[in-house]
Amino acid sequence: GGGAGGGGGRYNNQLGNVNVYVGNLAYETTWQELKDHMRRVGNIDKADILQGNDGRSKGCGIVIYQSPKEAQRAIRELQNSELNGRPIFVREDRESSSGGGGGGGFGNNNRGGGSGGRNDNNNNFGYRNNNNSRTSGNLMPGAPSEQGCQLYVGNLSWGTGWRDLKDHFGQCGGVDRAEVAEGPDGRKKGFGVIRFHTAGDAAEAIERLNGGEFMGRKLEVRLDNKV
Repeated sequence: GGGAGGGGGRYNNQLGNVNVYVGNLAYETTWQELKDHMRRVGNIDKADILQGNDGRSKGCGIVIYQSPKEAQRAIRELQNSELNGRPIFVREDRESSSGGGGGGGFGNNNRGGGSGGRNDNNNNFGYRNNNNSRTSGNLMPGAPSEQGCQLYVGNLSWGTGWRDLKDHFGQCGGVDRAEVAEGPDGRKKGFGVIRFHTAGDAAEAIERLNGGEFMGRKLEVRLDNKV
């Protein structure tokens, strides 16, 4: 996977964090595309797409810069920049900086393993069940880094897209990812999933937005019990 292996835990209290977390990636984005996009603001030691045990992208990644100054510049300048048709979310990788083992499998040739401090458990998060259209299905594989961050949003109007959902829920805090469920024919199923950075933001969204009107429909907002 290119770059210096085992760099996931690089952190210097005097200098600051060189690790950057990138969310809202398209599932098809490769580590090379991520690296090419993020290197415009500085030199990169390593870029990794986080993957579940099934090898599928979780829609997020970690980029390790050579200096904290470059990492900060990425957070400032690449926030909401577009990669493969999606505006990406860029923040400091808190799991690494807090010593949470964020390096994970970075140096072990299982690129994207890097799940050290990310509470992956066995990755059996109910995403296998595609029969019941009212579950989140395969909408958002992989576990959030913190319990209680992911919400199920029901009763969406058929015209609601993931961008609409992300913008609406963004008023309650930082949104890592937003998805609206679609059937095999591409038609929307009328529900979606939102993943916040913190459980606190997610709880505020339930408090403020559950039962509220959005695009002409009363939203049902609750914790996603599939994670």
